[in-house]
Amino acid sequence: MTRSPFRIIHQGTLVVALLLAGNALATPGTLIRASDLLADAYTDAKSLASLPADAKLTVLEGKGGWSKVRTEDGKTGWVRLLNVRIAAPAGAGGNTLTAIGNVVRTGTTKSAATTGAKGLSREKLAQSQPNPREVAKLDAFRAKPAEINRFAAARKLSARDIPELPN
Repeated sequence: MTRSPFRIIHQGTLVVALLLAGNALATPGTLIRASDLLADAYTDAKSLASLPADAKLTVLEGKGGWSKVRTEDGKTGWVRLLNVRIAAPAGAGGNTLTAIGNVVRTGTTKSAATTGAKGLSREKLAQSQPNPREVAKLDAFRAKPAEINRFAAARKLSARDIPELPN
């Protein structure tokens, strides 16, 4: 089977774009909750500093569930990936290359984050109980309606109804 020259060039361009995106300039971000800046990408690594929520960071690279960052005062270390909100580049309204670059650099598309229940049995899940205090903590991260509307308007998004899936 022969491949068309266009397909080969197109695939080569995509590989080069991915490599460039991964090596692109560092990405600005914000710490969404207070965290320790660690010397390495593991939980019991030496703490280099305590960083407050809303601290401005520059994301340098990603490694598993960790982001290597530089603080505004020049300290470099590691924080949990889920504690960092990547800033949308100015004028980037859903740029595909930007999204690919974010996946390569930080492991996320910024579209959604999910957490699984790996290692928990059906029985343990069935016995679980709600924790209102933890739910209240999560509510603090909820996007405000005005913020959501600004985001949607900037990307020319519109609301649409999606029917429920059958049971």
